[in-house]
Amino acid sequence: MTILLLTGEFPPQQGGVGDYSNLLAQALIAQGQRVEIMTTRPAAADVQAPAAADALRPAVTVARWDWSAWSAVVAAIRQIQPAVVLIQYQTAAFGLHPAVNLLPGWLRLRLGRRRPRLITTFHDLKFPYLFPKAGPLRLAAVRLLAQQSDAAIATNVEDWQALQRWGLPPFADRAAGRSPAGRPP
Repeated sequence: MTILLLTGEFPPQQGGVGDYSNLLAQALIAQGQRVEIMTTRPAAADVQAPAAADALRPAVTVARWDWSAWSAVVAAIRQIQPAVVLIQYQTAAFGLHPAVNLLPGWLRLRLGRRRPRLITTFHDLKFPYLFPKAGPLRLAAVRLLAQQSDAAIATNVEDWQALQRWGLPPFADRAAGRSPAGRPP
């Protein structure tokens, strides 16, 4: 299966979501999946250290995750033809821009039934304290991303509980690192 992994940061950029995305891609490849990475093109100032020897190379980069990234995502989907698009979501990693939040709905309209499955991993639902009056809109945008994804994954219990309050499907239960018996794995 071919997977397109969208992430706002990726080595050599420093950040937990980038490190996680690299490890996830390597694990999927080890299972026999083909993984292509789409991320932000790092500015020279952002790269403080060379990528680790085991870091993968992104297939597609964008200058920033704004509305212009949508056409690049569609082009990557058409070229790579993934069965699944994995969005590794953390608000700040995507420059606080709502384009990624609205991406699943836009892909449904643009690609229709030819679109790949969209799975979003929420790394942190806490919002940066920037533009505090945007709070309700920011929450609505994140909730829309979760609801328009085919599946949602939470990396911690608090976020999993928030996804459950939003009425997301049971897949989120498995994705939060819980076994079917409800015990941590």
